[in-house]
Amino acid sequence: MAAPDVALGALAVLLATAAGASAAFFLGCVDKRQYSAMLAFAAGAMAFSSVEMLLQSHSLAGDLIVAFGFAIGFLFLMASEKLLPHAHMHVTKKELGKGGKKAVLIAGAISLHNVPEGFAIATAFAASGPLGWFVTTAIALQDIPEGALVSTPLACLGLRKRAAVLFGILSGAIEAAAAVLGYVFLSAFAGLVPVSLAFSAGAMTYVVFVEIMPDALGNGMERVAAAAFAAGAAVTFIVAAILAV
Repeated sequence: MAAPDVALGALAVLLATAAGASAAFFLGCVDKRQYSAMLAFAAGAMAFSSVEMLLQSHSLAGDLIVAFGFAIGFLFLMASEKLLPHAHMHVTKKELGKGGKKAVLIAGAISLHNVPEGFAIATAFAASGPLGWFVTTAIALQDIPEGALVSTPLACLGLRKRAAVLFGILSGAIEAAAAVLGYVFLSAFAGLVPVSLAFSAGAMTYVVFVEIMPDALGNGMERVAAAAFAAGAAVTFIVAAILAV
């Protein structure tokens, strides 16, 4: 039953991202308060998911595997950030240049943040159905503001709204593909599931504290970001309780 669940989970995050990206059709430019709140809410949901994945990894394999996987995931994202050109936290309102440079920055941002999230979904389903649906739900919740944060700044930069929305949907498609391909990989190497849980937690922790929260806390929005982070974590906690993770 896990494979159909992964496919449904991949579809869920794609639809959630598309819903958020469609905001470019209705919203103007996102102001600083909205930008910080959406980023921090996504970070709170992702942070709580990381903790749950670490706990599951620990229950399956113990301290050493958790420490090793977490460190490798964190360092992998750190190296990816250095090697893959991208606009810091998706796309900001800063001028990105024209033509190929803008496309490379956008593609880098989408790939860096959504591939590890998709792999986290795959890993969670490989561990158990309830954990898989918990992580999928948490990521889908934070994909709604993330989709908006891909598409709306692009529209503000002058890109046609339809194209901006398509870029947002692309981020969800990459995440969905990573979920499916990650599950295929883990199906062949089931023994890697515990370390993969810790790896995903480490990767998402890097994204939260190095990529997302520094942007969310800027521009004097510390209190807004803190409240939104707590709200994201609280909503994800409720999801965990409902799913009995």
